[in-house]
Amino acid sequence: MIFSIFTKMKDSIYENAFRHRHGVRWVLAFVVAIIVLVLYEFDIFGRFELMSLDYRFILRHPNIGASPIVFIDMGEDSIEAIGRWPWPRKWHATLIKILSEYNANAVALDVLFSEPQDAVDDTALAEAMRQVKFVYLPILYNLKVEDTRYAYSGYGISSVMRQLPAFEKEAKGTGHINTVPDLDGILRRVPAIIKFKDAVTYQFGLKMGLDMLGIKDRDISFYPRSHFILARMPGDRVMKIPLDDYNELVINWQAKWGKEFRHYSYIDIIHSYAQIKEGKAPIIDLSGLKNKICIVGLTASGLIDIKPIPIQNIYPAVGINAMILNSVLKNDFLHILPKRYNILIIILMSIFVTLYLSNFRLLGGMLMSIITIAAYSVISIAIFSFFSTAILTFYPILAVFLSYSLTSLYTQVIQSVERARLFKQATRDGLTYLYNIRHFNLLFEAEFRNAFMYKSRRLSIVMADIDNFKHINDTYGHQAGDTILREFARTIQSKCREVDVIARYGGEEFIVMLTGAGEKEAFDIAEKIRLAVEARRFKFKSETYHTTISAGVAEFSGEKNKDDLIEKADKALYKAKHEGKNRVCPASSVNAGTENAPPYTH
Repeated sequence: MIFSIFTKMKDSIYENAFRHRHGVRWVLAFVVAIIVLVLYEFDIFGRFELMSLDYRFILRHPNIGASPIVFIDMGEDSIEAIGRWPWPRKWHATLIKILSEYNANAVALDVLFSEPQDAVDDTALAEAMRQVKFVYLPILYNLKVEDTRYAYSGYGISSVMRQLPAFEKEAKGTGHINTVPDLDGILRRVPAIIKFKDAVTYQFGLKMGLDMLGIKDRDISFYPRSHFILARMPGDRVMKIPLDDYNELVINWQAKWGKEFRHYSYIDIIHSYAQIKEGKAPIIDLSGLKNKICIVGLTASGLIDIKPIPIQNIYPAVGINAMILNSVLKNDFLHILPKRYNILIIILMSIFVTLYLSNFRLLGGMLMSIITIAAYSVISIAIFSFFSTAILTFYPILAVFLSYSLTSLYTQVIQSVERARLFKQATRDGLTYLYNIRHFNLLFEAEFRNAFMYKSRRLSIVMADIDNFKHINDTYGHQAGDTILREFARTIQSKCREVDVIARYGGEEFIVMLTGAGEKEAFDIAEKIRLAVEARRFKFKSETYHTTISAGVAEFSGEKNKDDLIEKADKALYKAKHEGKNRVCPASSVNAGTENAPPYTH
C-alpha cells in the first residue's frame, strides 16, 4: 500500500514537472519577489543598499559649477592668531561689518551663542547683526535619532538649544542643524523640518535657500513623505523639494571638503581688511565676497564637528548647510524613488529575470545573470548621474541572484527528474513497475560474477509463473489480466526482502534474485509469495478473481554462467507446473525421486 502511494506520488511529480514547466517558472518568479520584498520591508540588507548609494556618489562627476556660496573657515590659523575657543564675540561683529562693507549677500554664522559672554562684546555682535540684517543663526533640538522620522510632527523633542534672545531677535532667520546618521554612521540625510511647540523650524541651509528665493511660509505646501511645493517662484515657476519616506532631505553631495566651494580664512579676511585700511596690500582680495552667501563655521581640529559622508570619511558638519543651500538655489536635489516604485522594480525584476533565466542552462544562466546585474548597475549609475535620482539597486540585484539560484536549482531538479524518468523507462516494466529483464540481467550478471569469484557467497533465484493466466485473459479480457499482473507485482514486493531484485521476465512470468540466500531461504520466501497469492482476491471493476502461482527455486552451485542458473530455476518451475501447479519446487528436487526430495518441498 505504502509503495503504491509512493509510486503514484513520484509519477505525479514526474508528470507535473514536465507538463507545467511554464507555471512553475511563474511560481519561482513570485517566490523570488516575495522573498526580496520581505527582506526589503524589514530592511535586512539596508547597509548594502546604502553602500550602493555611496558608490553612485563616488562615481558621479561633481557638478558644482559657479556658485554664490563661499566658506569662511575658522581654522587652525585663526585659532593661533585669535586664541583659544570661544573667541570674544567682537571678532564676529567685526567680520560681519567687513562682509557688509564688501557687499556680501548673506552670512550663516554656524555657531551656537546660547550663553552670555562679555556684555560689551555681546552688545557689539547684536548691534552688528541689527545693522546688516542678513545674518542667519542655527538652533539645535534635543532629538533622539530614532525619533527624527517623526520630528515634523513634534514627537520626541525634549528641549531646544537656542541663541541668546538678543541675537535671535536681530538675526534674519534661524534654522536647525540636527543631523541623522544612517545605521552605518554615515550622514546622508537631515530632517527637513522640526516642529516644536507649534513652531516649525526649517533646516538651516534650507531656510537660507528659501529666503534667497523670496519664498514665504504661505507659499510652501508640505506633503509628508513626498515633497515640498514652492509656489510664487520668479517667473511663476513651481519648485518641488523631494523628501524621503521619513520626511528627510537626502543631501546631494557633490564634492569633497575644500573642492566644492571657495574657501576663505576667517583671520585672513580680518587681517586683509586691516591692511587695506592702512593702505597696504591685502592678503586676499576681498572683492570676491561681493554678492556671496558666506557660510562661517569651525574647521579647526578638535573643535570641528566631524561627520563621515558618502564621499569622504571626515567632513565638517558646517558643509551640510552649504550643500543643501546649493541644492535649493540650483533646484538640484537628490530624488529618492518612492517606496511603491521600488516595490514595483523588485516585482518586475524578479518576474522578468526568473522567466528569462529559466531558459538557460547553468553556465548560460550564470553569464546572463552577470550581464543583467552589470546592466542594471550601469542604468542605476546613469540615472543617478544624469537625473539625480536614486533608484533601488541592491535589492533588485539580490532578486537577480535569487532568480539565478532558484532557476538553477529548478533546472537541476528537472534534469534529475528527466534522468530518473529516462532511467525508469529504460529499466522498469511499464505495467508492473518492476525491473525489466534487460536491466535485471545487468544486475544479475554482476552478482553472478561475485558469486563465481567468491565461492562462499550464496546466491539464489526464484522463477514464478501465474497459473492459468491465458485462460484469465481469454475469459475476462486483457484489462483483467493486467490488473492481476500489477497486483501480483505488489504482492511479490511485499514478501521479498529489500535487497532482493524483482523483475518481470516476460508475460506472466517473474524472476527474483536473492543475494546471500541459500535454497532453503529462497524456498521460504517463494512459499510466502505463493500463499499470499493463493489467499488474495483480485478485483477488476465489479468482478473478483482468484489465481495461484507456481515457482521454481535454484541456488548457485558452481554454474559457469548465469543462464545455467536460470535454466535450473526454470526446470524447477516446469516441475511445479507439471506436478499440479500452485506449488514451489527447489531445483535440487528436479532430478531426485520423491523419496529423496528435500524436506521443505511442498
